[in-house]
Amino acid sequence: MDMKIMQVLPVFQVAGAETMCETLCISLAERKHEVQAVSLYTEETPLTQRLRAAGIPIHFLNKRPGMDLSIYWKLFRLFRKEKPDVVHTHIYAARYALPVAVLCKVNRRIHTVHSVAQKEQKKIGQRINRILFHYGHVTPVALSPQIQKTVCDVYGLKERDVPWVFNGVPLERCKSKAHYALSGKFTLLHIGRFMEVKNHEIILRAFAKFNQNHPETCLQLIGDGALRGRMAELAAQLGIKDAVEFLGLQENVFPFLEEADVFILPSQFEGMPLALMEAMGAALPIIASNTGGIPDMVKDGESALLIEPREADLLQALESLYQNPALREKLGRAARERSLLFSAQEMAAKYERIYRRQ
Repeated sequence: MDMKIMQVLPVFQVAGAETMCETLCISLAERKHEVQAVSLYTEETPLTQRLRAAGIPIHFLNKRPGMDLSIYWKLFRLFRKEKPDVVHTHIYAARYALPVAVLCKVNRRIHTVHSVAQKEQKKIGQRINRILFHYGHVTPVALSPQIQKTVCDVYGLKERDVPWVFNGVPLERCKSKAHYALSGKFTLLHIGRFMEVKNHEIILRAFAKFNQNHPETCLQLIGDGALRGRMAELAAQLGIKDAVEFLGLQENVFPFLEEADVFILPSQFEGMPLALMEAMGAALPIIASNTGGIPDMVKDGESALLIEPREADLLQALESLYQNPALREKLGRAARERSLLFSAQEMAAKYERIYRRQ
């Protein structure tokens, strides 16, 4: 084994940052590092099952809701026992794990900023991160050059102090789209949690008008969350209940990507969405918001249509792709080519270099 690396998350739920962490754990283990995962809470999920299947130990700390000071002691005992070379945190796990890593003199302390810095943490989290970045010798890692700029602005850092690493996905699981001609229903696909930032209401309202013009269309929504019930009610109110499929969480999204005609992601803001990478790997034409790290992933008019996250903009982009199979193919093929920048192996190699330079 080379380095002993601990990846620390609040909980390994099925979501973007957590799935990225799972992929990173497995990819680093394949590179012969000793990798362990730490969950502040005690919750088994499909991700924890896959990590165990890959031979990666998981430490559950049984955190109570709210601020739980006992977690500091549990992390202290864990770090003293395991003596990791690297502690790498995600989301708000930083406020717990990184002060303890400083106390335990863990040599390499890393925190990935998974969204634009203004949105990733609330004010208290930003204050703690600022102390860690400036005085705790913690290296913040951004997901893209656009995210890097927000980290520098929020935390008063120089670009040289904030490396960026694109998220990665197992591209070998993506099957490229074979053709772009219409056959049967024209299917739109969205993958994401049912929360305000994902703009499900705008998706449904734009699709209602699109479906009225083109009844042979279908919208598939993969994911779960607090707003799912409300969005199902909205679909019924808009008269599109029979044209919208609420598919819930799916452990394997690749068959849905393979069958879709267009992937949409009109979020209010994003970091570096894994679902978008998977759609790129599947050679799907993409409509996405021109926000966060997305413009670093795809280029407007070349490998996607980038829009403002508004109903009218989404509807216009949908009409453009529906009417133009040549444009669908151009964007899909270019997206597939760019997806090679976002492989799991490339992500792991870049993080490995960051760990070594501490």
